Amino acid sequence: MTFNIRRPLGAYRRAAPDAWFTRAPAVQAVLRAHRPQLAALQEVLPEQLHPVQAALGPDHVLLGTGRDGGGRGERCLLSVDTARFGIERWEQRWLSPQPEVPGSRWPGDLFPRTLVLADLVDRRTGVAWRAVATHLDPWPEHSRLRQLAVLQRLLLGRDGPLLLLGDMNAAAGRSRTWDAALAGGLRDTLPPDAAGTFPRYREPRAGAPRLDWILYGGRVRVLGSRVLAERPRGVWASDHFPVLAEVELDDGPGA
Repeated sequence: MTFNIRRPLGAYRRAAPDAWFTRAPAVQAVLRAHRPQLAALQEVLPEQLHPVQAALGPDHVLLGTGRDGGGRGERCLLSVDTARFGIERWEQRWLSPQPEVPGSRWPGDLFPRTLVLADLVDRRTGVAWRAVATHLDPWPEHSRLRQLAVLQRLLLGRDGPLLLLGDMNAAAGRSRTWDAALAGGLRDTLPPDAAGTFPRYREPRAGAPRLDWILYGGRVRVLGSRVLAERPRGVWASDHFPVLAEVELDDGPGA
């Protein structure tokens, strides 16, 4: 799963659609209903950690810290179900010329942006996976392309199955960021006609951009995928819809 849960903003009234007080139970309901074994979660602030952890359950660990120096600020997290996956190693890097420097970014980028990378072993099958969670800048596009290049250096040329999950802030199928990701060898888990993921607290509608992607590389078979346009108890969980995919190692002939 990838799910931008939307950070809390103090300016909104308690009953406003964007208010965390209103949305927290809906976010928990979505996570409990699907209980993803891997999830990239964006825009997470410290006060959201406990509700998210409670919804996912004690076997899930949340990997990642704040994007600013000293671990402050928004977090892009990778949630891992440790009952299903063993964590061989994990790291957080910044999408910048100095990836190991907390809070670093390119001149002109809006915010520091991070990736969380984990090398995992499936406890059921023994298959080694690499999973990367991220959140790219909303504009300009050349910032996203630079950030994507950092991601690709970690992903491309690696043997074994891999997943890139995140809010890319670029429209699937109609952006240079999308074209660059696919040109680098990654593939989409969703069909081309999938619904948009950025409805801004409204019903799904034609033409809405699909900003949230689950891409894969290597020998991966997609068993199913969908955009979760769900409204628990009549409340939209976020201004983004989550994306959910079920995948496995493709070990068939010619794979």
